[in-house]
Amino acid sequence: MNKSTIQRQRLIAEFIDSQTISSQNQLKGLLKKNNVIITQATLSRDLNELGAVKKRLKNGRLVYLLPQNQDNNAQFKIAIKALNDFVIEVQPVSNQVVVKTTTAAAQVIAESIDNLYLDGIVASIAGDNVVLVITADQKNAKQVAKAIEEYIE
Repeated sequence: MNKSTIQRQRLIAEFIDSQTISSQNQLKGLLKKNNVIITQATLSRDLNELGAVKKRLKNGRLVYLLPQNQDNNAQFKIAIKALNDFVIEVQPVSNQVVVKTTTAAAQVIAESIDNLYLDGIVASIAGDNVVLVITADQKNAKQVAKAIEEYIE
């Protein structure tokens, strides 16, 4: 999966979570307003990968919903895919974790790490191909590094 796919799926998930989306055409329109041109087939594949389902509301209207438990959470799934696709190395250093990524993937990985909601992280800073994760102490840095590595296959 490439960086643009992950960013597009993240945007789709944000739309579904923040708005009432009832059709793929509506989603395509929202994506187009955000300068993302997508085919119907790609949008269907993205929705499937995100685990989106259509549910009927009390008023009878069908809308897209995303699973909310962590194992099926769309943002969580996207984060794991990004880590697996773009992380090269994870190394704890003092109270920090250095995450080396492929070129131009650090922003995606920093956001992915944020979406894992790991305990002990104070902040993260992304460059072009390195993410610096700051923790409170050396013990937390080792725990965070281990947690990140466990998500990478």
